[in-house]
Amino acid sequence: MKCPHCKKEIEEDLTKWLDIPELKISVEIEVHDKNKSFDDLGLKEREKELLTAEQCIWLANSKYAKQLKMDGSSSEDDFFIQQPFNLSRKNGYVARFDTDSDYAVLGCVRDSSYSYSYLGVRFVRKISGSSKLKK
Repeated sequence: MKCPHCKKEIEEDLTKWLDIPELKISVEIEVHDKNKSFDDLGLKEREKELLTAEQCIWLANSKYAKQLKMDGSSSEDDFFIQQPFNLSRKNGYVARFDTDSDYAVLGCVRDSSYSYSYLGVRFVRKISGSSKLKK
């Protein structure tokens, strides 16, 4: 993987990713780059690397929810997701996944310069059908 800043090759820590063979994706376990806006992080160019609303719903209802803190166990690990609505994207709005002890919600109308200390990023990538990581 190349460093986005210096473009040098860097070794990737595979223990930071969780394979989800059912969806044929690998997801970052920890939410990172908190307290930065969608714009600050340059996510417009990387939006396809974010989870979709459908993937979030599936993961929040899955056996992986606890490990990914998508089960309401943390209100400090909300993250940006792909905008599911063309109209909202056209208006410059971004989407996010939020949880708390008594709810999980997809929010799709937020200005791209908006940030909170607990709002961050979790990238996703496609994998082959076989799992590479230990669960």
